[in-house]
Amino acid sequence: MNPVSLNWPRCLAAVVLCVLPLLASSSEQQGAASASDGIDWEVARQRMSMLSQMGFHPFLMPLIMENRDAIGLENEQIKTFRAWRSKNRVPLIHTMNEIIRARAEFQRIALNPKTREEVLYAKQEEIFRLHRKVLKYQLSCRRNILDTFDNEQWDNFRFILTENGYVLDE
Repeated sequence: MNPVSLNWPRCLAAVVLCVLPLLASSSEQQGAASASDGIDWEVARQRMSMLSQMGFHPFLMPLIMENRDAIGLENEQIKTFRAWRSKNRVPLIHTMNEIIRARAEFQRIALNPKTREEVLYAKQEEIFRLHRKVLKYQLSCRRNILDTFDNEQWDNFRFILTENGYVLDE
């Protein structure tokens, strides 16, 4: 059996395992899950970081929600972020799954000597299109954060970012 085709089920399983906690209801969450939103944001942040290899922009919302008290978020701001998540989470995850599928397919067809270069270029363009779609969601989330934070909250979040290994401009 082709080793590349063996990776596809493993990749899909990894994505499913990574995404399920993000989709879980509050009654299914235990441990460090917030009583107010039912998501264990530490687990979500770890799993989104595994998926972030699909693009360059970091997934910020799990880190923000995990540190909402240190940032000083108000209830209205949390509601704003939850509304964004409710609207965009499922389509974002769907697009990320499409990227995984398209990458696996690209690898499979790239190893076939009968595949023409034009087909590979077209498949790569499809993957780029999907990456742009993910970036659009990420930039929408970023805009939501920038429009919602005040200066003090932004300073608090910058501190949290540096504590989590992000390198920031001055």
